Amino acid sequence: MRRVRYLLMGMLTLVALSSTTLLDAVTMPAGASSARVVVQACTGKAEVRPSTFTIACGDGNSYLTKLKWTVWGTSTARASGTYTANNCDPYCAAGKFISSNAAVTLSKPKTFKGRRYFTNLHIGYVSGPKFKSYNFSLLT
Repeated sequence: MRRVRYLLMGMLTLVALSSTTLLDAVTMPAGASSARVVVQACTGKAEVRPSTFTIACGDGNSYLTKLKWTVWGTSTARASGTYTANNCDPYCAAGKFISSNAAVTLSKPKTFKGRRYFTNLHIGYVSGPKFKSYNFSLLT
């Protein structure tokens, strides 16, 4: 089982790193802000390369920690880190927090009030014998 888990994480990391150059080669449209693209945290603060990121702002039931950014480009940002989520079993207040190594991608930058923000967060991780993947919309 451990071999499969490590193999999947290795393959995921390789895919994430190899596709970075191709995705970041996209140029920004004329008139777009040339400032660095940021991600908005739950605090409302715009951040570049945060080491932690709370996904569930309302209750803190899912978050990322130990983020190590390998790319922070104009179209994507990629990191590895730890994804922690409450399994809410039997319900969230009594649930258990479970952590997994994760590959993280920020994408789909859009301009709001003259500043570029990533608007999509993708997380891929191994949970038991299965690979899981989630997309989260940011700034919606």
